Amino acid sequence: MEIIDAFQQVDQLNTNMASGTFTITPTNVLAAAKIIQSQADTLRNKLDGAEDDLRVDPPGQDDVSTRIAPAWNDLLLDREDSYRNRIRAYVQGLYNLASQCAESARTYGYSDEEIAAAFGGQSE
Repeated sequence: MEIIDAFQQVDQLNTNMASGTFTITPTNVLAAAKIIQSQADTLRNKLDGAEDDLRVDPPGQDDVSTRIAPAWNDLLLDREDSYRNRIRAYVQGLYNLASQCAESARTYGYSDEEIAAAFGGQSE
């Protein structure tokens, strides 16, 4: 199967993803990997671009403002289970899933070059 054939599966996968599920097969594994990798990249870039905007500065010097801003920053950015760290873990999970798809593609007989091409020339 040509790599172009795999990318043509993207449209079908996108249609199936609207239902919230899709099945990865030998014919669509590279397209699935590309979609997953692309979504992880997009989400990571959006998070990286938004991190500075997530930090809350106290709107005033009053007691409430100076106490609530650090609490929001903990929740949004600083704690181990902050929203930022949860999103980062989710993104890492997507990258792991894309790597699992690449490994599956190897077992299906795709070459490293075909897999790298599916990831836009980047190794997964």
